[in-house]
Amino acid sequence: MSLPGARPVLLVSVVLLVLSGCGLFSEGTVVSPAPIAGEQDEQVEDAPALPTATPDGVPLAEDAIVIGALMATTGFLAAYDEPALVAAQTRIDALNEAGGLLGRPVVLRHIDSHTELSAMHKGAEQLLLDGIDMVLMTCDAAYAEPALKELESSGTLVISPCGTDASWTTGELGDRVFSLGTPVGTEAQYLVALLADRGFTTAAAIIDETSSEAVAVCEAFKLGFEAVGGQVTGLYRYQPTDPGLLEPVLSGLVNNSPEAIVFCGTRLVAPEILAPIRASGILQPIFANSTMDGDFWIGHVTGVGDFTMLSYASVYTDSPDPSPAVRQVLADYFATEGHIARDGRAITGADAVEAYIRAVERAGSVDPGAVAVQLRRFDGEDLAAGPVTFGPGLHAPTDRPMRVITIEEPSAQFDRIIGP
Repeated sequence: MSLPGARPVLLVSVVLLVLSGCGLFSEGTVVSPAPIAGEQDEQVEDAPALPTATPDGVPLAEDAIVIGALMATTGFLAAYDEPALVAAQTRIDALNEAGGLLGRPVVLRHIDSHTELSAMHKGAEQLLLDGIDMVLMTCDAAYAEPALKELESSGTLVISPCGTDASWTTGELGDRVFSLGTPVGTEAQYLVALLADRGFTTAAAIIDETSSEAVAVCEAFKLGFEAVGGQVTGLYRYQPTDPGLLEPVLSGLVNNSPEAIVFCGTRLVAPEILAPIRASGILQPIFANSTMDGDFWIGHVTGVGDFTMLSYASVYTDSPDPSPAVRQVLADYFATEGHIARDGRAITGADAVEAYIRAVERAGSVDPGAVAVQLRRFDGEDLAAGPVTFGPGLHAPTDRPMRVITIEEPSAQFDRIIGP
């Protein structure tokens, strides 16, 4: 048993990467969960319309660089796409105020995917007609697929601010397709490390099946935890459409009594699972990946207790992020939206645009092939969320550190940075 007090070997991440690409996203079976009572209204009130760079009917400058965005601002994917999109627009606004890119103005053309597969293909066609130079793509690979197929033949450069599936990482989605999202295999590796740091040798994993990203993380965690000598006493799956699945979770936790619980799920569904767990007197520490990032769900889980989650950034005003670059992105986000970012994923939108800016400047051109070459040369490129390395067959940051966020009821706070 090598687990207690020891960090998992980095070779485990290679295995995790393979597991996380086993068709979990390509199936495209993502279920939209029912919202927590009252939360849907809160999101509408807190989410003003995105600024429009070029209102309908206003002609573009002849030399404008056009960035397309095919991301959701409605539907359940909006919770992941929209914060990154807002941060991307804010970075573009600042760029234009400073004189543009290569001395040219930059324009964002956004098409709302509405979290609908049918909108993705048509949206890609429209962006190509608009003459875009690069596309910011939705986080979910299954929803991105129809658009990527349309864009591939044109050789368009695509950057997803937040794609996490292994297909974004390996380059199988296209030689000119990149992501600034932390891959699911990397998050699983960090979860293994967090349990090892606490000396835990047994754990139960609970999967909220409404999120294909969460499914991939937990299944990769199981493989990685067992690879370093840990024991997963149960792998429980839950769907809000089948409340009968809750009882096996509760009885399994009581009967097997794991030292820790790993929860992979969404903030909307989490209270349906976590509140009954705590109400049943099951008090083991809970660890979660970044799909749980944020503190607005905490009030729906009485006695949440010992809870640790991963994040791209600490968005909490009472526990600021240690990085000045992150704090600047969050301050710009607040200035644009009038409220703080709900979770750390907003950072990836600013990073996606910043990565494009640097690659274009080094290429001296917006030619997608030349820019892609410069992106593949990123080696520890220092962006707000952390250093990013791309390369042949490596199109997402597999070794970028993440933030560890802990909960001190009733709020969340920054704990430390975790890396390979």
